[in-house]
Amino acid sequence: MRVDAVSELLITLPGGSLDLLGRRVLRHGEPVKVEPRAWRVLEKLARFRHRVVTKEELLAALSPDGAVSDAALRQAIRAARLAIGDDGPQPIIRSIPRVGYMFDVPSAPASASSPERATPGSLRDGVPSLIIGPLRNHTRRPSLQWAAHGLVACIAHGLSIDGRIQVQDAHSLETSWPQEDPRMLQMLRAAGARYAVVGSLTLAGSELALDLHVHDRDKKTVISIRAAAPAGLVLPAIEALRHALLGVGEHHGHELSGCSLLSIELFARAKHSAAMNRHPAALRALALLQHLDPGFPRLDLELLRTQAICGSDDGLVCGARLLEAARRNQDQCLEAQVQQYFGTLYHARGRLRDAAQSLEHGLVLGRVCMPPHWQGYTLTLLASVECRLGELHSVATRLNEAQTIFTGIGSHWGLLNVLWLRAIMSSLSGHAEKSIRWNRKLAHAARRLNATTALASVCLNLAGELLYADRLDEARECAEEATATALAIEANMILLTTVVNIHCLLHRQQGRPDAAAELLSLLPQPDRVQNNGYLWQAHGHAAMAAGRVDEAADCFLRAAAECRRHGNRAAEAPLFPWLVEALVRSGRLPLAEAELDRADAQAHLQDENTTANLLYPRALLARRRQQEPETRSLLARLATAPAALPLFRRLGQELSAAPPSEAQRERPVPMAPPNDAMLREYRFAHCMLDAERRELWVDGRRQTLAPKPFDVLLHLYRNRHRLVTQDELLDTVWRQADASPEVIAQAIARIRQVMRRSKTHAVRIKTVSGKGYGLVADAPAAPEEDTAATLLSDLHGIREHPLAVLPLAGGDSSAGVADRDLAYPLEVLGYTLAVHSMLKRMSAAEVQAGVDAATASTPEAIAAAIGTRSPGVHVLFARLARHMETLTLEYVLLSPASRIEGSMHDRSPTTLGRRLAARLLQLHTGTAQGNAQAVDESEWMARMFDLASRAAEEHRRSEALHVLDVVLDQDPDHYLAADLKARIEADRGALDGAHSTSTSTP
Repeated sequence: MRVDAVSELLITLPGGSLDLLGRRVLRHGEPVKVEPRAWRVLEKLARFRHRVVTKEELLAALSPDGAVSDAALRQAIRAARLAIGDDGPQPIIRSIPRVGYMFDVPSAPASASSPERATPGSLRDGVPSLIIGPLRNHTRRPSLQWAAHGLVACIAHGLSIDGRIQVQDAHSLETSWPQEDPRMLQMLRAAGARYAVVGSLTLAGSELALDLHVHDRDKKTVISIRAAAPAGLVLPAIEALRHALLGVGEHHGHELSGCSLLSIELFARAKHSAAMNRHPAALRALALLQHLDPGFPRLDLELLRTQAICGSDDGLVCGARLLEAARRNQDQCLEAQVQQYFGTLYHARGRLRDAAQSLEHGLVLGRVCMPPHWQGYTLTLLASVECRLGELHSVATRLNEAQTIFTGIGSHWGLLNVLWLRAIMSSLSGHAEKSIRWNRKLAHAARRLNATTALASVCLNLAGELLYADRLDEARECAEEATATALAIEANMILLTTVVNIHCLLHRQQGRPDAAAELLSLLPQPDRVQNNGYLWQAHGHAAMAAGRVDEAADCFLRAAAECRRHGNRAAEAPLFPWLVEALVRSGRLPLAEAELDRADAQAHLQDENTTANLLYPRALLARRRQQEPETRSLLARLATAPAALPLFRRLGQELSAAPPSEAQRERPVPMAPPNDAMLREYRFAHCMLDAERRELWVDGRRQTLAPKPFDVLLHLYRNRHRLVTQDELLDTVWRQADASPEVIAQAIARIRQVMRRSKTHAVRIKTVSGKGYGLVADAPAAPEEDTAATLLSDLHGIREHPLAVLPLAGGDSSAGVADRDLAYPLEVLGYTLAVHSMLKRMSAAEVQAGVDAATASTPEAIAAAIGTRSPGVHVLFARLARHMETLTLEYVLLSPASRIEGSMHDRSPTTLGRRLAARLLQLHTGTAQGNAQAVDESEWMARMFDLASRAAEEHRRSEALHVLDVVLDQDPDHYLAADLKARIEADRGALDGAHSTSTSTP
C-alpha cells in the first residue's frame, strides 16, 4: 500500500486508488459510486492528509446542502469509508476524538514494488535550454527603447512555439539588467540554462544591425543580422538561433512567418511593457493585437498570462476557451500552462484554495512534458500559496522538490526563491533570529542578482521580523527600502499591500500618523482593489496611529473578513492581536470576546506563537472589565512566555506599568528578541510531538494518547521553562470551572505510562507539591543553514554609482493646500530612478555630510562637495508638488559628465522616476538633451496613429481610443495622440449629453 507525495492527485489505496483530479474512486480498476456528501468529505480529508481536519471544516464542506448535523457527518464518514474499502486493521480515515478526522495512508514496506517516479524534467533532458538577455541599445534613438526587451521577447516567443527548444523567460527574473557584457552573462547563466545569449542593437548605415553572442559554456557563437525595420530582425534571428542550437538540418518555416511587421512590433512592445511591470499597458496592447491580427501564434496564451497577472475577469473566459481546446487536441503542455495561469489568476484575485488546486493540477500534468525550470517555478508558486493557506507540511514538500530541481540545473534564481520561502517558513515557525539571518543573506544575494522583486519581498520579511522583535530603527530602514522598491517596480498589488501594511504598523509604533497617511495616499482605496486584507490592515494601523479607534476597529474587521473569505490563514494569525486590541479600545467587548473564542476554536490559530501573543489583548480585555487579578496573571504569563514576540511583551509591560484607569501609551522602547521556540513539530529526547497531526512519537513509534493528555503534554512542553499550576491546566485544557483536579492526575499518569516506553527514559514530568507540574526534557538544536545557500556564494557584486537626492530650493511660495510639497512620493521617485538607472541610493548621513562640506548652497557646489567624498556620484535636486491629482516635478540632475534640468507632469511618482531614468540613460548613450522630449516618429508609431485617425473619421471611437491608449502607453509625450484622444472624448461626451437630453424631453 502506497501514497504518493503530497503534490500528487492520485492516491494509491489497498486494492484501488483515489483520483482527486478525476473526482472518482477506483476499486480493482472499476469506478465506485460515491454519494455526493461522502465525496466532499473524502476530498477534504485527502487534500489535507498532512493534518487533522476538524469537524467544523468538514461540516463547512457539507454546507452547500444546507444545515448539516453531526449525525449527517458521521453518516458521510461511514459512506466514505465504505467507498474506499476502509475495513483493514489500520484505518485509513482515522478518528481523532473530540477534534476531527485524519486521512492516514501508511507507507509501503521496503519490499513492496512500486513504479518509479520520473526525475523532474527527465523526459526533456535532450532538449536544449536557452535564455536571452535584453539587448543593449546603441542606436541612440529614443524611439527604439522598447527594442531592448521587446525584440528579445518576440524572438523567444517564436523559438518556444514548437517545443524543440526550452526557452526560459528572462523577463520573469524581474531584475534591473546591467549594460556590461560579463555582468549580464553572469546573471543569465545564473538561471541554469545551457545557452545564454547576449545581444546588442546598432546602426549600420540605413539599416539596423543585431549582434547575438550565443554562449555555450566556454564556447561562443556570433550571429549578425541586418534589417531595415526593427521587427524585420525577428524572423531571421529565430532561424539563425534554431540553426545554431539544433543543427544544419533543422531549417523549417515557423508560425510567425505569416505575421506582418506591424503585428510583430505591437507584440514586442506589449512584451516590453510587461517587462517594465506595466501590465495594464501590456494587456491593452495584446487586446489590440487580438483585434487587428486574431491569427497571431499563441496570442491567446500570452493574453491569458497577462490577464492572470492583472487579475482580469476576462481571464476566466479566455482560459476556459484555451482549456477546452487543449483537451480537445490532447495538448498536455498547453493544458498545464493554462492551469498554471489559472492559479496565478486566482492568486491575484485572492482565491487561494482555487489557486492551489489549479497549480497542483498543472503541476501533475507538467511533470511529464514541461521543462525543469517550469516545474520548479510552479512548485515555488504553489508553495507560496499554501504558505498563505497555513499548509506548512505541504510547503516543506514543495520546497524540497523545487530545491532538488533548481540545484540539478544550477539555477541561482530558483534557489533564491526557495530560500526566501524557507525564511518565511522559519518566521512562521517562530525562529525569528534564524529568519533575520537568512533574510539578510538573501537581501545581499538579491542585490548581487539585481533581483528587484525578490529584494522587495526579502526586505519586507526582514522588516516584519525586526518590527515584531521590537528593533524599530532597523525595521524602518528595511521597510523604507521594501516600500520604495515595490513602488518603483510597480509590484503586483498583493506584494505592494503586504509591504505597506508592515510599513504602516511601523509608523504606528513610532508615532508617525502623518507618514502613514502619506504612504496610503499613493495607493487606491481598499474597497477598489482585490486584496487579501493587507490594505485594510494598513488603514487600520494608520487610524490607530491617528487615534481614530472606531475607524481602526472597522478596518481590522474588514481585513479579518477578507482573510477568512479568501482562506488566507497566514495573514489571519498576525492580524488577530491587533483586531482584538482595537475592538477592546473601541468598547466592543462582546465582539472582542467572540473573536477570542473563535481563536480558541480554530486549529490554525492555536499555535504557540499566536496563543502567546493573544495574551496581550486578553489582558487588555480583562483590565477593561476591571478583572485585575486575571489581568496580572495574563501579563505575568506574557512576560515569561518564550514564544511571545518582544513587541507584544513590551506592550504588556506598558499595560502592567500603567494604572488601570490610564489609557495613554508611551513611545516604543526596543527590547531583546524572544526565545526561538515555536514549532509545529516539537522534538525532544527521542520524542516528537506533532501539534498539527496531534501525534506523539517515541523512539520512532507512534503512541496512542487521548486528546486531553495530549493537550496537557503540549502545554507542559510549551511552558517547559516553568511550573504549570493545576488551575492553569484546568483553564487552558479543560476550560471548565467545575472540572476536578483528579482529571489532571489521570492525564499525567497516562503521559508517564507512554513515556516509560522510551528506551532512554530521558523525559519525565516532575510534580512539585502545592505548585504544579514541570516537563524535564532536552530539545536538540536544529541545523541553521541550508546546503542550497552555498550555490549563491559565487555571485560577484554589482558596480553601482551612488545617487544623492536633495530638495530643490525655490518654488512658488504662494502654493496652496492643493499644491504642496510631498516628501514621501519624492523618496519613491528617487528609488525608482536608482532602480532603473543602476544607481545606489546614498544614506541620509552621507548626503548631509556632503552638504555640510559645500562652499556654497548652489546645486553645482553641493554636487562637487558630495562628489569629493563619493566619486562618480549622481545628484538629483528635485521639488515635487501636487495639484488636484497631478504631480509636478521640477529637477536638476548633475552627473559626472553632464547636467540636465526640466519639469515633468504625471499622476504617479513611479512613472516620473522611470521617465527621468530614461532621460539619464539617453544622455549616457550620447543622445542630445533636446531629443528627450521629441515625439516618437518611428514608422510603426506613425502607422498606429494613422489607424487611430481613420477609426475616428469613421466614427469607430472606441477602437480609436484603444489604439491611442496603446500609443500613449509607448510614448506619454506624444502630443498628437494626446490631442486626438482629448478631441474624441470631448465629442463623445457632447454626444452622450445630447442623447441624455433628448431622452429626457417628453
